[in-house]
Amino acid sequence: MTTGPGRWLPGMCALAMAGTVAFAAPASAQTGSGFYLSQEVGLNLAPDVELLGNSNDRASRCDEFINPRFAEVPGCTDPNRGSGAGWRTAFDRAAGVLAGFAAGYRFGGRLRVEAEWFHRESGYDQTAPVTSATGDTLGKLGGEIQRADNRLGSISSHNVFANVYVDFPSRSRLTPYVGFGGGVGLTELDYGDLWARNPDPSAIGTAAGLPNEAEIRQNLAATTSSKQGELHDRRTAYQVLGGVDYAVSDAVSLGVKVRWVRFGRFLAEGIEWERLRSHPSQLRLDGSEPVTFRIRTAGALSFVGVSLAMRYAF
Repeated sequence: MTTGPGRWLPGMCALAMAGTVAFAAPASAQTGSGFYLSQEVGLNLAPDVELLGNSNDRASRCDEFINPRFAEVPGCTDPNRGSGAGWRTAFDRAAGVLAGFAAGYRFGGRLRVEAEWFHRESGYDQTAPVTSATGDTLGKLGGEIQRADNRLGSISSHNVFANVYVDFPSRSRLTPYVGFGGGVGLTELDYGDLWARNPDPSAIGTAAGLPNEAEIRQNLAATTSSKQGELHDRRTAYQVLGGVDYAVSDAVSLGVKVRWVRFGRFLAEGIEWERLRSHPSQLRLDGSEPVTFRIRTAGALSFVGVSLAMRYAF
């Protein structure tokens, strides 16, 4: 009978070869063709946002609720009225959650394509002072107007993308990849604003020189304009992706995915104030001149996301 190291050497070599085959199998399976499903969850970081506002409102002296004698004021009955002065508000960057699902097909080798849905929400939760369209302090702020604030609660979006990936298979279980995609984002801003006038009628300068100045001062003092709600827009977008997958088995892989997504500029129009100078969002008692405003972003929206992903191949 043979004893000693020579007895075990053939068996150990066989086990080593079997282990090598078992270790490499998941990596080779990841390069095969076929359908797969994936899901992910992670975090996103969104940059600073600047909101620009503009309305078709007129001077308060042209508001029939405030000035019953508005028709005597030059320009107040002009049907070709221009837009009111614009405003802007800046908000710092924010972070939030990211989650999504995808269905794809690998063609074999390095190329795969997929259809993807994901949701992101960036929680700004900030209130900031309104400035003029040029970025200066509002002229009436601190006098006739005591407060002028905008609030940005969050920016969220439901996104549908078509993506193309290139994988870089290796002899290990790790598979790095890069990708590019295009799609549409249904974007929502949790928005609010508040404009409050001085409760002291003597601080109201809008009515200066008008025959019913005292009446206008009294009607305008302590009034507020406000809006709180969700603003919606649909924007086209593109994204750049990258990451690395680890083959847990022939069918399952886990990985880390990084993405940078860029949308077009957000724009919401035709928004009515809930209260305009403490009355409905209109200038005339009969509702013949509704007042609306629009909100847009100064630049394109974007975010960076990092997530943990799991993929199952059929």
